Amino acid sequence: MLEQEPGSRPEPLVIPSVDHRLSREQFSDASRFVVERLADQGYPAYIVGGGVRDLLIGVPPKDFDVATVARPDQVRRLFRRSRIIGRRFRLVHIYFGSEIVEVATFRSGTLPSGHAPANLELSAAGRLLRDNVYGTEQQDALRRDFTMNALYFDPVSETIRDWVGGYEDIRARMIRLIGDPENRYREDPVRMLRAIRFEARTGFSLEAETAAPIQRLAALLATVPSARLFDEITKLFLLGQAQNSFRGLLEMRLLKPLFPWTQEMLVSDTGGAVRSLIEQALLETDTMIRTGHPPSLVPLITAFLWAATQQYVEWHEKEGMETLTAMHRALAILMREQQKHVAIPRRILDQVEALILNQIRLERGTAVTSATRLLRHPDFRPSLDFLRLRVESGEAPAALWSDWQAFSELHPVAETLPGETRPAHRRRRPRSRTPRPS
Repeated sequence: MLEQEPGSRPEPLVIPSVDHRLSREQFSDASRFVVERLADQGYPAYIVGGGVRDLLIGVPPKDFDVATVARPDQVRRLFRRSRIIGRRFRLVHIYFGSEIVEVATFRSGTLPSGHAPANLELSAAGRLLRDNVYGTEQQDALRRDFTMNALYFDPVSETIRDWVGGYEDIRARMIRLIGDPENRYREDPVRMLRAIRFEARTGFSLEAETAAPIQRLAALLATVPSARLFDEITKLFLLGQAQNSFRGLLEMRLLKPLFPWTQEMLVSDTGGAVRSLIEQALLETDTMIRTGHPPSLVPLITAFLWAATQQYVEWHEKEGMETLTAMHRALAILMREQQKHVAIPRRILDQVEALILNQIRLERGTAVTSATRLLRHPDFRPSLDFLRLRVESGEAPAALWSDWQAFSELHPVAETLPGETRPAHRRRRPRSRTPRPS
């Protein structure tokens, strides 16, 4: 039997619409249809998690998830356009045009004390590897991460069911883990990054006990597959709160396990140039999102690695190596090592390398014979934009950027001429990849 969680309730607090002010029309037709069809077949179901949370705090939801007592195979039989996915968690995706409603069966999860049933799979460090142990609605609420993500909306009665005090925490603008924070972070270290992301996104405060273990447990992120960490940094930096997310990572000492060389450069950044460049890249990323332009991780990753690359170049130059060759060598080392922490896709790393290498070419000025050829480089414009970030941070002379800007306007050329392609990169040995968890 599930041990009673301190602060949880034997029965859910049922909050009527007159109090929470949400209506069924605010949820997608597809999510309501899924809940109602399951209920008609005798399977209680609710819209749960981020969609409910976001509507309560006034943020447009990205999607709506459903939780139900029905098992995945039972859900699958009820919806023709659906499929079962996942290994760590078995879920059902139901397709309605471009919308996907994700349906999860109530799970029992770990006990509040941190002990797991025998049929849950945990790593030696306590990380949850597999969780397909089904349970009750209350058990499902207790196994979720933060109280604000454990609210269940019934679109039929328009009520919210709250087992863990999540509604009160939202009203208090508080982010609180369910259960013992240390056990929950050990169970899934990515929850530390999620805490930072929710703090940046909502403007809420981390509850003291929720925040307390993070700095001490930051190294546990090394146990998470690097491909999953890439997914998490994408959410941290490309949802419009990149600046706040970065500052949260620094405050909680979570940057080092993700970008160790960035952290090292910031520690030795006596003049503030490294931090200034990164802040400029973060600001530009947030501005692009606010103005409706598609954001990219490329300039941000470039800013993260720029100072470390320069340091490596200086070391190689002291050994007599030519600057561009030294830069190639530095990038080869840094990119290989960075992948051990966050598995950045090759398509992004190729562009990051191009932007960094082109800074050397841009620094030669417009008077060199190769200047016109650089204008045709497929990454010339992003490289010039990164030079502008360097200027704005005080890391490069303003005249350098203005000269290149004027030069490109006087010599308009297509970024890639007929017959030209993106410069070929040397072949690398295939690297083994840890499969991305579902």
